[in-house]
Amino acid sequence: MNSGFPEASPALPRATPHRFDLAQWPWSTTLLRGIAAALALYWLMSRWRSGSADAGNLAWTVLLVLVALRWLAGLPDGARRAHVARSKGRWWPSRLVLLLVPSEWIGVLRLLVVTAGGCLAWMFRRRPAPRPVGRRLEDRRKGFYDTLFAMNVISLMTEVPVLLLILSSVAGRPAVHLAAHALEVLAIVGILGDRWLVRAGGHVLTSTHLDLRAGARASACIPLQAIAAIEVLGKKTRPAAWCREHDVHRADTGTVSVLDAPNIVITLHPGAQLTWSRFQAEHAMPRHLFLYLDDPSSLAPAVAEAKARGA
Repeated sequence: MNSGFPEASPALPRATPHRFDLAQWPWSTTLLRGIAAALALYWLMSRWRSGSADAGNLAWTVLLVLVALRWLAGLPDGARRAHVARSKGRWWPSRLVLLLVPSEWIGVLRLLVVTAGGCLAWMFRRRPAPRPVGRRLEDRRKGFYDTLFAMNVISLMTEVPVLLLILSSVAGRPAVHLAAHALEVLAIVGILGDRWLVRAGGHVLTSTHLDLRAGARASACIPLQAIAAIEVLGKKTRPAAWCREHDVHRADTGTVSVLDAPNIVITLHPGAQLTWSRFQAEHAMPRHLFLYLDDPSSLAPAVAEAKARGA
């Protein structure tokens, strides 16, 4: 069965991250900043002026302008993706979608489809595609994911009867019933699909590559020769603190972890033109990747040994 993960494609040029470069802002960050700015402006305008309608219109305008600017900043990347699709002989409607729709939005839609496929695979007990031959790197034996999955299942078992009891008090409103049941189904599909995808993933160290896959959240295939350094993070060291300590911009980092806080940072050689997938959207791979492993201290010696054998 096709796991739905994006296939490897030509390397993307890495842009130098900059705090005020809109093209480097994730869409989630853009929306959060736009909503925060709109709410702050609405509060200030409503305090200084009695007309709340004008304040609301101005706040909406600020949010829409920021979204439009972010979309315009992403058009060069869309043009590049459309050009790659044209070289592969893709039909023009597909190229138009790649040009106009941000890759993160396409990734979200693909994530929903892949998760639904994972739920169907779980229901029909389908086996995932085999991972590459190599050394498996454990990332769930000591992690929190299995515990959280059990907690989610138990909470669903207790919440469904409570929800049915609540819905019985709003009789005559079919839209409310439909929305509540749809949310139930989506929650079940998300939990079961994510469970299958996480089990189908995992990290593998081969003789030539470090193949990382954290469910449908993130995946990367790193040639061993592209790895410059591997550093184990302290138990209390967070990625943001590590970035401040090493003067690394947060936009030049990425995280490959199912759920747990990263305990390893992998640094690539400068100029390594690679790609990775984050929530099913393809991006240029950052120079620093944060990773969680059950035994973080074993990765660096294993990679060094594999490099020595391949030399």
